[in-house]
Amino acid sequence: MDPLGSLVDWIALYGLIGLFAAGLAERFIPALPSHGMLVAIGIAAAGGSWSLPAAFIMTTCGSLFASLALFLVVRAVGQDMSAKLLYGIGRLLRLPSERIDRMLGSLRAHDRSLSLIAQIVPTVRFVAPLAAALVRLDAWRFAAGTLLGIALWNGVFLIAGYVAAQSIPDINASALAIKFLLFVLAVETLSVC
Repeated sequence: MDPLGSLVDWIALYGLIGLFAAGLAERFIPALPSHGMLVAIGIAAAGGSWSLPAAFIMTTCGSLFASLALFLVVRAVGQDMSAKLLYGIGRLLRLPSERIDRMLGSLRAHDRSLSLIAQIVPTVRFVAPLAAALVRLDAWRFAAGTLLGIALWNGVFLIAGYVAAQSIPDINASALAIKFLLFVLAVETLSVC
């Protein structure tokens, strides 16, 4: 059984638009493990469903578009509503209010670098556009940092899936994604300690 492989088969039906939609979806559906989906897309690229550069460009564009759209919508909504939304989503994702407060303070102090770093930290990736809009970060600086962070995140997992598929024929995308999830969680835990 390979649920991620099945998801990628569906994405492949829509070609480049499917890849763009996958990039969008990973931003709006927290239950969809982006690293796993990207690993599976990398595996499919090795199998010839699309080229690795096309997968990278389209998933990165989809994720960036979703992040910028969320940033701009939250900015338009206003400070009070944005704060309620940020802390509400934080509770859903089990991010403590204190961690969100620290992230907001850091964003104010180091806007571009933290826009980048926030994109490579699981869970924080989902609230980074909300937090950036709440602290009124410059849209261009946010976009630049976010693009670099998304490109790094997507590139690592797409290449990992691609290389794994080249090395291990008939690899199960879901099993590989679970291994990567454990690795990412271990790295995140060690970086916090």
